[in-house]
Amino acid sequence: MPEAATNGTAANGTAANGTAANGTAVPGTTPAGAVGAGTPTTPRVALVTGGSRGIGAAIARRLAADGLTVHLVCRSARDAGLRVVKEIEESGGRAVLHQADVGVEADVEDLVERVTAQEGALHVLVNNAAVIDDQLLAVTRTARWENVLRTNLTGPFLTSREALPVMLDQGWGRIINISSNSARTPGPGQSAYAASKGGIESLTRALAVEVGRKGIRVNCVAPGKVRTEMTSAVADKLGSDGDGTRWGLPEDISGLVAFLAGDEADYIQGQTFTVDGGRMVMRSPGTGRRPRR
Repeated sequence: MPEAATNGTAANGTAANGTAANGTAVPGTTPAGAVGAGTPTTPRVALVTGGSRGIGAAIARRLAADGLTVHLVCRSARDAGLRVVKEIEESGGRAVLHQADVGVEADVEDLVERVTAQEGALHVLVNNAAVIDDQLLAVTRTARWENVLRTNLTGPFLTSREALPVMLDQGWGRIINISSNSARTPGPGQSAYAASKGGIESLTRALAVEVGRKGIRVNCVAPGKVRTEMTSAVADKLGSDGDGTRWGLPEDISGLVAFLAGDEADYIQGQTFTVDGGRMVMRSPGTGRRPRR
């Protein structure tokens, strides 16, 4: 069962600085943009899965800096999640940490129920949680294949399904899925991971068709190689590619996600945005060379 937990935050989600659970005292302003039918005018609420580290943590910090109340989710990295919450609170924002497995239906149902009961709304869902378990297809056991797809593809399906009734009632919502360049340029052993990320891009388009006329925008961001805690050693070893492209930073991704979460992205629907420093377009034509990942 998901556990709400923050550094100095009560179990009911009230921040130590006295911010009310409904988010009315969150610093900052409502994101800029035209306010139309269904557009929320109160501080917005975001749910970020995989929010304790790397890209997810950067997204959580950026959305909080933009004035949103951020609920971040981790499966096991609770200490890392608490550090992100502390950083957000020390910067004047508000965040709540939940522990849940996004691939488990009961966990997701309880998670979304907790958030909406506490906040009375859910405006932004960022499906960032993912696992990598690279292995050549010929020797991949079914359990390992299913574990990757359960987190990377079933997880976004479950969280989106549970969040949609709330967003539909509001007449406004943003769902942002995080994919990967591996969906288009997979490396050896990435069959399960690439399939899951290709699936989430298709899910993005299909869901956009279903809810586009209901005030909900569904889009996807596909990062290239990004330097995080888990990839820093590899990044230091490999350095830049021959074409000069550098390793990205989590903040290179979080800025675009924050834009897609706001009003100014209202005319963007069902799209996948590649953020890779130009690696895909700078591949040598006709060589078949695949940039290192």
